[in-house]
Amino acid sequence: MRWMIAAALLASISCWGQSEYRIPLEKLNSTLAVPTVTGREGVIYVAHRSFDWLRFSSQLEVLVYDTGSRKELRHVTIPVPKVHGARAADGLFLSKDGQVLAYAELHDPHLLLLLSTKDLSEIRRSTTLPFTSEDRKRVFAGFDNDNLLIFASINANGLRLIRVNTATMKGSSDTKFSIPDHDVFEQMAWSKDATKIWVTSTSTRGDEWQEYNEDGVSTGQNFRYQLGISNGAIVLGEGKVLAFYGNMVAKGAVISYSDHRTAELKLECLPRPYGTSNDPEYAGAICTTSPDREPESVGGKILSSKFLLLNTEGPSIVWRQNMDSVGVANGNGPNEGFQRGDPLIFRSGKKVWIVAPSKSPELKVYEVVLPQ
Repeated sequence: MRWMIAAALLASISCWGQSEYRIPLEKLNSTLAVPTVTGREGVIYVAHRSFDWLRFSSQLEVLVYDTGSRKELRHVTIPVPKVHGARAADGLFLSKDGQVLAYAELHDPHLLLLLSTKDLSEIRRSTTLPFTSEDRKRVFAGFDNDNLLIFASINANGLRLIRVNTATMKGSSDTKFSIPDHDVFEQMAWSKDATKIWVTSTSTRGDEWQEYNEDGVSTGQNFRYQLGISNGAIVLGEGKVLAFYGNMVAKGAVISYSDHRTAELKLECLPRPYGTSNDPEYAGAICTTSPDREPESVGGKILSSKFLLLNTEGPSIVWRQNMDSVGVANGNGPNEGFQRGDPLIFRSGKKVWIVAPSKSPELKVYEVVLPQ
């Protein structure tokens, strides 16, 4: 009798405390593709390639899901350029008015696809993008305030910022930065709303983040962190940056920087950005807590990692969850394209939702009640 009462109590507690559920993606092969996710006001859009048993793909699956009712609203299959083997996507974004979806794959064969959010019908596409073989570390950043599509790349001569007109699918502008003497750009973070760029450069001064206007003029706002290696950054607004550092010896840190002022969150793990957010007050990180150092794995396998929901004002940790870091690469070359499984983070009232890809053919949805 006591066992039955305890079981009933546990079941009721589990029901009351339910904060996680899953969205199945039946046509996803998670070893060959990672879903891209965007959305607003609780409606999410998901895009991923499907593959046949020979590992060929010529179809893109796109679906709309309502996180409030937990129902799939629409699902379409769209023909796309045929590829063999793993394929990295480079982003799925909503236009400012919420009427257009933009999906991109930035490596051969190129694909830029515009869809109507009303019925997921195709508006137009392009298989020719303004990149050359010299453009590495390519970035698709979605829509700017003028509804132009924005792209960037790092190459041997510096940095390129490209805008594309959605009506013509032609280039609207192409801005190039020159690299200062003895500097090599390694990483970048772009604030399309604040029209500023932050880049890390390796030089005789050491690794540091430097701020530029979009015309390539330095603002003089620079900062560095003495311990650990830079693992990327997120630009949150006018000149505010959340930067991630660490190594498996000195552990890690998240640095909030704004107007020559820094605040530090020390971590007992190795952090990097993981997620896109609709609220600059919240950001996501994945933190490696246990890398595999066994000789047969060449130290490359992650044994455990945690997702951290960060309040960027501190910065501080709001919520944490064991989570696999997922990703897929087009090939073994350093510039062939790589996609991380960035979760979608969106806030509504006193709750934050995290919609995260996983190693299974599904999305995991976490509902987090914010502290008072």
